[in-house]
Amino acid sequence: MRSSPMDVPAPCACTLDTSHHPSGLKTSLRLYGLVRILGFSDIPASTPVEILCTMSGEGKAIQAFISRLDAELVVRSMPGTGYHVVPLAQFDPTGFIQQHQGWLTVHITCGFSSQHGTLRLANGDLPSLGWFIHVQTGPWSPGRFIHWGEEVAEILIDAFRSVGMPNYNAWLNQLDGYSIQAMDNCVEIAWQTLLACRPTHENHRALFNPTDECWRFSDSPIDHYYPI
Repeated sequence: MRSSPMDVPAPCACTLDTSHHPSGLKTSLRLYGLVRILGFSDIPASTPVEILCTMSGEGKAIQAFISRLDAELVVRSMPGTGYHVVPLAQFDPTGFIQQHQGWLTVHITCGFSSQHGTLRLANGDLPSLGWFIHVQTGPWSPGRFIHWGEEVAEILIDAFRSVGMPNYNAWLNQLDGYSIQAMDNCVEIAWQTLLACRPTHENHRALFNPTDECWRFSDSPIDHYYPI
């Protein structure tokens, strides 16, 4: 496994299947992805979908969100596209891995970047921050589990500490436990606060804290080639 951290370019999509059988993308991190349904399948419990991807030096990478809220906010920034948030533990990566000759590439996304006094780009996209991770998996089989390692965990701890949210795991547990209504309410508050937010510094990591209902920014600028 190797990681090459950088910011996210414009998103792309690739055609895959979702499934609730044991072939889901289960890892040592709780990850979420954005999918939209393409049609129907003759395979039980499997639906053809597009999963939101981004481009890396190795080709396409599945955009994987650490925070359920971050994922929902990106959906909010893409009205009319049909994307919705799913746990990647329910997503079967077999087709993606086959298309990439046995390689699984994900972009682990954590927060957004302040740009030109706002948290939105000119086209309305949210400038996400994260790290590309490439894993050679070979044929994907039911029950497979990927452990990302201590380095990735430490990078995430540092990322949350940089915005004054050191106990990030408890915070993510809270978001994971939200009902649909509670999450919708949280997304609405975060979105309206995002639109009104006017960051005074460029390239600082931003994460929304639902406890005090405000955006938190890192103390120093983020190096987009190593965005801790």
